[in-house]
Amino acid sequence: MRRLLLMPIAVVVCALPAAAQTAPGLAGSWAGGVSFARPAGTAALPISVELRGRRAIVSLGRGHAARTELMARIARGRLRLSLSGRPAAIVLDGRLKRGRLSGTVRQGSLRGTFSLRRGRPLEESTLGLYRFADGRPLGVWSGQGPRIASLYDEAEIRGLYRTRPNRDVIGSGLQTRNPTTGTASFTANAVSWRGERATRVALRQEEVFVRSGQALLGCTLSIPPGSGRRSGIVFAHGSGPAPRSYNSVNALFFNHLGIATLSCDKRGIGQSGGIYPGEFPSAPVVDQYARDVQAQARFLAAQPEIDAARVGVAGVSQAGWIMPLAVAREPALRFMIGFVSPTLSQGETDLWATLNDQGQSPPTRTDEDMEAEVLRSGPSGVDPMPSIRALRVPALWLFGGKDRTVPSRLCVERLDPVTREPGRDLTYRVFPGGTHGLVLTQNGLLAEQARSSRMVDRLYQTIRDWLAARGLTG
Repeated sequence: MRRLLLMPIAVVVCALPAAAQTAPGLAGSWAGGVSFARPAGTAALPISVELRGRRAIVSLGRGHAARTELMARIARGRLRLSLSGRPAAIVLDGRLKRGRLSGTVRQGSLRGTFSLRRGRPLEESTLGLYRFADGRPLGVWSGQGPRIASLYDEAEIRGLYRTRPNRDVIGSGLQTRNPTTGTASFTANAVSWRGERATRVALRQEEVFVRSGQALLGCTLSIPPGSGRRSGIVFAHGSGPAPRSYNSVNALFFNHLGIATLSCDKRGIGQSGGIYPGEFPSAPVVDQYARDVQAQARFLAAQPEIDAARVGVAGVSQAGWIMPLAVAREPALRFMIGFVSPTLSQGETDLWATLNDQGQSPPTRTDEDMEAEVLRSGPSGVDPMPSIRALRVPALWLFGGKDRTVPSRLCVERLDPVTREPGRDLTYRVFPGGTHGLVLTQNGLLAEQARSSRMVDRLYQTIRDWLAARGLTG
């Protein structure tokens, strides 16, 4: 199945001598990568460090902490930074040699290396959650490729295109630049969006590792401002080698609602250890991904900022086969939200996607004709319905009326009888014109989605209201 390209670390301050200053050879901006060793994932994590006097401004790649200001220990060409993480702080310790700033990184028992050269701060430093003066949220995120801005309340979504440092033009659509529709100018803690100021929300973000079996999963924990215990959400991925950044668009909205999020790279991808089991959702693969979700939920529920009675899971597309299995057998999971998540079996869903060319070209048959063929084929492969029938917690499914990858109408037909059973709290909604990305189009085609500047109407209001009615918002 085609996956939806969805999308400030807390600081441990190092003691400094009273007269410490940035060494002349270290002052300025550095960029490069950090790599951990197994059992974590070994893929390099992009990082930039700006050294200004005693301060360091650290930015990590998409899906990670976007911008953090902290104190650095600098002496004789040597740099030491300590970033808050769990289960231990992340410590970078290196020195300048032949124009390269490099050394070791450690987090608890994990070890690795980093290497930086002179370079501009990461463009990802502008990613994050912003709020206008009237409280409306603006999410700036990147699943992969260019950054995207989501105005959740207005259901508006547009690509951002850099014209010079910290200044962008706003595209006409999700993945379409021209004609541009205004500018976005970023400062350290705000953005001017078409002339209207929005202030960065001070999320506390920590880079953490979660053990699942023999693997360590690389994750980002994001905690909204405020005191007291709050709800938390972990994520199940759609198909393909998905990094944590694919969760960003929804994670930022949950953070806006006061909900903490734990977003992880898929096993074997990015900074997550283990072996990537491949794209095909066989029963063993779905079982493994469900166990990873369960491990993340147990970790999140154990954190001191989290109300263990209000931890849930959200996921996209293929996650529809993973989440019900995880929720049905994991007591730490207390609710579920599925974005375009199938309730049909894998075989039926894949047949629908094949008949529709997954939205790459206009269908040559009517939806009714293709639905009839799917029903004639019958269930095959992984089937989520036994786990859905076993659910005893609130669950919400969100479908697109023009989804060319998941047969929404058939999914509702199969799900609806279960939602009507006494004692259930299972809810679904179909959004007219919604693609597999819940972007508003006429026919559900990928080319239309790229040009569109609209999410389906009331998508995020529906999620907010559903969560609030169950006491799950901040």
